[in-house]
Parts: sequence; structure tokens; C-alpha cells
Amino acid sequence: MKSVFICTLPRTGSSLLAADMRSTNALGAPREFFNRPRYERLTERWNVPRGDLDAYISKLLEKTASPNGVLGVKLMVRHLDILTKEGMLPPEPGRLRNLTKHFGDVVVVKLLRKDKLRQAISLTKAQQTGKWGVLKEQTAEPFFDREALIANLVRIVEDEAMWERELEASELTPSITIDYEDIPPAREELLLEIAELLELPDAAEIVANRDREDVKLQKQSDSLTEEWYDRFING
Repeated sequence: MKSVFICTLPRTGSSLLAADMRSTNALGAPREFFNRPRYERLTERWNVPRGDLDAYISKLLEKTASPNGVLGVKLMVRHLDILTKEGMLPPEPGRLRNLTKHFGDVVVVKLLRKDKLRQAISLTKAQQTGKWGVLKEQTAEPFFDREALIANLVRIVEDEAMWERELEASELTPSITIDYEDIPPAREELLLEIAELLELPDAAEIVANRDREDVKLQKQSDSLTEEWYDRFING
């Protein structure tokens, strides 16, 4: 089995990268399979016993892998806590390594965002409006909330530090480290690099022939983001 793990945080462009990977039909279909609501929904749908990691992975392989057998997983650092609480990972350092051992040959992609304030603004807007992607409907109007922005800034910094500790404890060096700002100008180069790391035959052809019409996601930064940024910095 070959797998790609996108180790990331909210509002880093991970959905865009995952959509690009799905469009190749060869790099997996990464989603947050260990997000608690999705995990509970899928285990019930697939009749998989809760806490049986290997049985769940077997179903992921059957239901979500690309035709060539590549699995994709989008992993938030707090998902490791869910896996531990469900008894699927031991509560000890190196949880990420313990998890990847179940997924065969794994390419680890670390996707974070240098601009933490704009990331916090994006997260706050999504929390307020319920609009987590361009294809989602907005359910409420966003409003500037300095305390919420500060709380999300703290969460982002803490979660990024947690990722660094998890990677270090697992003795894993990411195969690729991507910043949010790198995605739009170099999307096909990133896909090619992932395909080559997976040692897929005809990697260039896979990327060249991807279904671009299937990718409807774009960055969501807008004038409101810049307005909030200036207001936060300048009072």
C-alpha cells in the first residue's frame, strides 16, 4: 500500500491541495478521515467496529483509494488525540509513526502557513459564517472580533508546535514542506513531486492529464481579510 499524509492545520489551503490530488485519479482522495464526526459516520456506514484501526483502513482502501491503490489522508494534529481516545493509538510519544505504520509506504506532506494572522482571520470568518469552502453556503455574516482572532492565533501557534513535537517524537522528516502561499503558483509542480515520491510510473503524464474541471476550489482571501488585518494591526 502507498499513502500520502497531508499533516496540516485549518485554513492552510489543504482542501485545495487535496482537490488537486483527487483530480489526478492517482494520488488518493485525501479527506479528514479521523475527524470525529466523519469517523463516526463512516464506521457506522461501513459497519466497522469503533476502535478497530486496521478494519477502518481496509475500508478506506476499498472505498477511497485511487484506482492504482494510493490512499490519501488529511490529518490535523488534534486528530491524533481522537485516535488515542478511541484506543487506536497508544498514548505515548511517536503517535504519528505508530499511525503511518498501518498505511504502508507513506509520503508525509507538511502544509502550514507562515502568515498566522491571516490564517486566524480565515479561521474566524469560517467559524462565524459556517462557510468552510467556496462551495459552502454562508449561514451568518462575519464580524470583527479581536478576542476571537487572538484565541485563534494562540490555537494556531499551539497546534503548529504540537505538529513539530509529534514529527520529532516520531522521528519523521516530511517528504515535502509546503507553505500556503506556495500552492497557487506551483500546483502542478507539487503534484509531480508527490507522484515522484510515490514512485508512480508516468508521473508527468498523470499530472498533465488530471481533470482540471473537477477542481472548483480557490483561495478565499478577500478585501474583508485585508480590512480585518489592518484593523487588528493598527487598532
